[in-house]
Amino acid sequence: MTGELSRELGAVGIRGRRRERILAEIADHLASDPDADLGDPRSLAAQFADELATSAARRATGTSFAALALVAAALVGTQAALPSYPDIASGRSVALSGLSILFIVVGAQVAFVAGCLGGLRALRLRGRPALPAAEVAVLRRRNAVALAAGAVTLAGIAVDAVNFSAELPAWWSLLTLATAGAAMLPLAGAALAHARTSSLVVSGAGEAGGSRADLGPFAQPVPIGAGAVAAVLLVTWQAESSFVEGALRAVAEGVAFAAGYLALRRLLALR
Repeated sequence: MTGELSRELGAVGIRGRRRERILAEIADHLASDPDADLGDPRSLAAQFADELATSAARRATGTSFAALALVAAALVGTQAALPSYPDIASGRSVALSGLSILFIVVGAQVAFVAGCLGGLRALRLRGRPALPAAEVAVLRRRNAVALAAGAVTLAGIAVDAVNFSAELPAWWSLLTLATAGAAMLPLAGAALAHARTSSLVVSGAGEAGGSRADLGPFAQPVPIGAGAVAAVLLVTWQAESSFVEGALRAVAEGVAFAAGYLALRRLLALR
């Protein structure tokens, strides 16, 4: 029994300490009740994999959310510490300035959306010992996208520090690089935890809902996109005292939102 179960556990991605712990528990159970009917080893291994993958996906979602909160703190903290806002053309390279803006703006927004949607899905499905394979796949994809976008955001922060190192005080560049590096550590830890559990094979039947399952009637891309564009217009208009500048950034936000939605709607189960 244990030998066959060991092979089946390996086939569904349960190896190492997890497999040893399960086999030890089964051996103890059989030692106390030799006639116990534990079922088919393949079905038993699939049940273990489904339950472990479900708990691991939920745990990874929480870990990712916490790591992304630190990324957000790093972004807000370094921007708040800026003694002055340099002109985009005053850095070492205009291309680097554009790259850092792209990384920070797009990365932060994608990380926020993917992280929040993953957290909402995990909260909505809490209490269920085993989720369908489709639901686990959605949680895993949202985690992966959120973590990757968080890393892109931190890369943009670091590029910013290097690009404007000659224009801004040295203490700000060093602080920004140190902050980005420190925030990268928990992000890397969350990514490693996600990678370790993604090999578990889930076999539970069932479908996964789209964003409407998480947001209900608020899951409408057009109103959400329009709200984001309006917010960028108003904030930039007030901050720059220029309607034209606000309108340009609002148009860029609208294009980025539409492109992001089209590119990520299947990956994040937005439909």
